[in-house]
Amino acid sequence: MIGMELEEVQYNGKLYTVIHKYTSGYWEIRENGNKFHIELVHESEVQNVTD
Repeated sequence: MIGMELEEVQYNGKLYTVIHKYTSGYWEIRENGNKFHIELVHESEVQNVTD
């Protein structure tokens, strides 16, 4: 992942990192601090985290 910026979003009050965005509008997201907790959610369910 050299040179690749990670995108963070908020889902259910927790921070997640986006793993993959599917053309169907669903995203795979991984909970920050827990590499085994992965969710498949629709893009409308997450909130962008601004810097």
